[in-house]
Parts: sequence; C-alpha cells; structure tokens
Amino acid sequence: MSSIKLVHAPMNQRQKNPMKQTDIDAILVVHRLAFGEAEGAEIAQLAKDFLNLPNTITISAERDGKIAGNVLFTPFVFKDCPDKKCYLLAPCGVSPKYQGRGVGKEIMETSISHLKSIGTDAVFVLGVPTFYPRYGFAQTDKQTPYPELLTMPEAWMALELSPGTVEKLSGQTTAVSPFMQSHWWDTSGRG
Repeated sequence: MSSIKLVHAPMNQRQKNPMKQTDIDAILVVHRLAFGEAEGAEIAQLAKDFLNLPNTITISAERDGKIAGNVLFTPFVFKDCPDKKCYLLAPCGVSPKYQGRGVGKEIMETSISHLKSIGTDAVFVLGVPTFYPRYGFAQTDKQTPYPELLTMPEAWMALELSPGTVEKLSGQTTAVSPFMQSHWWDTSGRG
C-alpha cells in the first residue's frame, strides 16, 4: 500500500499543521540510508536544515505505513529575475529497502504535479544525469551559485514548468542559506 504526504514547511509553532517530529525523524533516516555511510549523515543534516526553513516543500511516499522516500524543494532565486518562482530540488532519497519499487518515480511525479499547481516556473537540480531526464529535466547553462565549481555540466539540469521561463532567466543565483556553501556545488569529486 502506498500513499503520498505533501507538507509545506515552516516548522514553527504558528503553522496550523506542523510536521510531526516522528515524520521529520523518518525523513532524516531515509536520507541517511539512501546516501549511505559516505554522505548520509551530511545529507540528513542538510535535509534537517531545509525542514526548518519557511518556504521548503517536502514530499514523501509511504510504504507499509512508513516513509520510504522523500524529496525537498527550496527557493532558488535568479538575481535578474526575482519575480520568477523557481525551486531547487535537493535532496531526493529512497530508503534502500524500497529502491527499485517505484517510490522515486512516485515522489518525482507527485512533486512535479504539485509544483505546477502552485505556479512554479522552473525547478533546478544538481544531480544524477541519468535519473532526472526521465522526468523532463534537461541540462541547462544557467548559473549555479558557484559556476566555477561546475566541472560536470551534465549534472546541472532544469525542468521548465512555465513555458519559455528558463530561456529568460539570467544573472547570479542564490539558494537558501544552508545550500550556499561551496562544497555542495563542487562536482569535481563526483563520478
């Protein structure tokens, strides 16, 4: 049995339906396991930091009553086009127990549908070039916050949700504060 949970952060007490701590903990476990020993703890901490931000969107898929996969979206701003509604997709993880069972597909398809429904213009991801294109992402020449660190240009992709948007985007970019550390944008050690 599968189900999807769609939650908008913020996590503050004024929010009508704040996330339950058990859901937050489960999301962090998913990312820790999905990214393994080498990166899991750091990615889980990044997810935790994102979940504490006011405009984060989190979408999870459940299996057997447990969160099996999760993806987070945070605002991504182009200096020359601040009126365009863009998000950065990161991280996206599926618990190893549920990999290969359609969880990733489910959270990606649900996410794209939701982002369209809220008027998102474009989504960007620095990710696996063989995974994201199946959902419409294509390599882009738009700047990352640290363009000099992008040694794998095929890993920087965009999904245009409002026709003609990506072509018009220009200028320096800014991600949310936890994601503005240069090491997140350095692709030289990825393979």
